[in-house]
Amino acid sequence: MRAFAVVVVALSLAATAEARPAKKKRVAIDAPAPRERVAPVAKALRDRSIGAPWSGRLQAPAKLKGGDGYVIRRPLRAFGTRTTVELVKDAVTNTLEAFPKTHVLAIGDISAERGGWITEHASHQSGRDVDLGLFYKKKPAGYPRSFVRATKANLDPAATWKLVWELAKTSTQDGGAQIIFLDYEVQGIIYRWAKEHDVSAKRLSRVFQYPNGRYSATGIVRHFANHDNHLHVRFKCRDRDTQCR
Repeated sequence: MRAFAVVVVALSLAATAEARPAKKKRVAIDAPAPRERVAPVAKALRDRSIGAPWSGRLQAPAKLKGGDGYVIRRPLRAFGTRTTVELVKDAVTNTLEAFPKTHVLAIGDISAERGGWITEHASHQSGRDVDLGLFYKKKPAGYPRSFVRATKANLDPAATWKLVWELAKTSTQDGGAQIIFLDYEVQGIIYRWAKEHDVSAKRLSRVFQYPNGRYSATGIVRHFANHDNHLHVRFKCRDRDTQCR
């Protein structure tokens, strides 16, 4: 009798076990594979230029750091949009690689970390303006600590043309160069050298205001007073900078 009861219980347990669905390995079908996981929004995508160059500010900026062949004159004013910083660094690096025997380059102000007004400038407030020194046949006294006035006697037109072109050719890119301020007479020194060294008339016309007059609205490089010792490069608003002016 006891044996019969044991058999009945065993059969009952077996039936119960068969009635339950088999326990399957859990598969998280909604979870993305490790390579597809979405990372938090990176700082690189949050940087913003807000407002105008003469009345603006910066959000989550990038910083241009010192490197071989160039000197950041004031690191606390070396902040800009990531695009500005990357384009400036690329232009400078490409120039230095093409002219490895030239002296160090002075890099002046971009913007303060949060943008806004800084001394000695009416602009440089929204991370899209940068001052770059010029290249000389021989490193002048006081350079790169200070910018030095360019003349036909001291300017290295080949290296300076390379730097100008590396900047100017970004004008077709999102956030690329919008305008470059440089004294009209200094433009002429570089222009004449480039023309003598077979740079095409079409390219020169695209880049320089010279020889059309210092008030001509032609070319990316335009005359501006007190800019005979450096380039002032202004970069365009990027498409994503909806509050940029």
